[in-house]
Amino acid sequence: MSDKEKSIPLYIKIREYIKSQIEMGILKPGDQIPTETDLTNKFQVSRITIKTALRHLVDEGLIFRVAGKGSFVSSSELQSSVQEELSDYPAKKKIGFLMPQLGDFLSIQLLRGIEEVCREEGLLLMVTSVLTQSEERTAIREMIAAGAEGLIIFPVDGEAYSEEILKLKSDRFPFVLVDRYLPGIKTNAVFSDNQQGGNIGTDYLASLGHKNIGIVSFTKSKTSSSEDRFRGYLDAAKKNQLQLQHNYWLTQFDDVSYQDEQSMIETIFDWLQQEQDITAVFAFSPQIAIYIVKAAKRLGKKIPEDLAIICFDNPQIRDVENDYFTWIEQNFELMGTEAVQLLLNVIRDPSTLEQIVIPVSLHEEQSSIIRASLDI
Repeated sequence: MSDKEKSIPLYIKIREYIKSQIEMGILKPGDQIPTETDLTNKFQVSRITIKTALRHLVDEGLIFRVAGKGSFVSSSELQSSVQEELSDYPAKKKIGFLMPQLGDFLSIQLLRGIEEVCREEGLLLMVTSVLTQSEERTAIREMIAAGAEGLIIFPVDGEAYSEEILKLKSDRFPFVLVDRYLPGIKTNAVFSDNQQGGNIGTDYLASLGHKNIGIVSFTKSKTSSSEDRFRGYLDAAKKNQLQLQHNYWLTQFDDVSYQDEQSMIETIFDWLQQEQDITAVFAFSPQIAIYIVKAAKRLGKKIPEDLAIICFDNPQIRDVENDYFTWIEQNFELMGTEAVQLLLNVIRDPSTLEQIVIPVSLHEEQSSIIRASLDI
């Protein structure tokens, strides 16, 4: 193979392969082309590459796609026929997704997983972002009124359980919670193994020789996964014979500090100044990790020589070559795909009651093992 051939993008090679099959008559008008899964296995590439190749073929008018059925070799007569048939089809099944913040990187990953299954299953997806329980309540009612047959809900933070979500449960309306669940109340949910994350993160810090490990978790949610993360920390701390002191745990907050970045940084600054024995901090969110760095630098502490930091989820901060923070990765895209499949099961069988737990993993970077100079 020449260097020129090697430089050709994979999606173009796949597009040209399918195009040649059509031109040679191997695939005739109306024939279904191989599925995305078959093409993925045949060419050993990602589904995104296959989707890109197929999208180009659609744009060229060589194939057309039918939601929930697949892709077919095109012709003008066939496309007209399909459009007539589609006009007689019953309306697509609608589902709704309530997400906390459209600009959040993790929410986008979650949405990507949800959208992929919706396309494959021929579902119409309605999406809205909500920031408060009041907005959540309104959005749930509006989506049901708009014809949603089921909902995927990323619950917003609140000091009490959402009454609207509890009403969905009592009404037996199909819904699936993602990222978190309601402790003590059995609902269909898909969430990360947060206890495992708290355990492996603490184990990791202990393996580096840290005995005095601080925990920082600001949350106002009864549905938060922080409790599971803290439980994992406690398990690992006991196993590694770490110091268990309540003053090492910054989990208290007030309305001002919770809403204001500068107030939170001040709270962390005062805590680190008071607890000089702490040599490592486990932040239960990526934003908190950034606040800790800012507070630590004001105290003249070097990261990680004076203070190692790890967190849940990647704060998306890098130096020239790598991520800066050591972090616990949650697979939000998989969470999204599993949530849609579970919701479909619930719609088909309202008695379905399942909680799917997604494993997590640790990514080791500069904030815990080597010195890194980074202005945050």
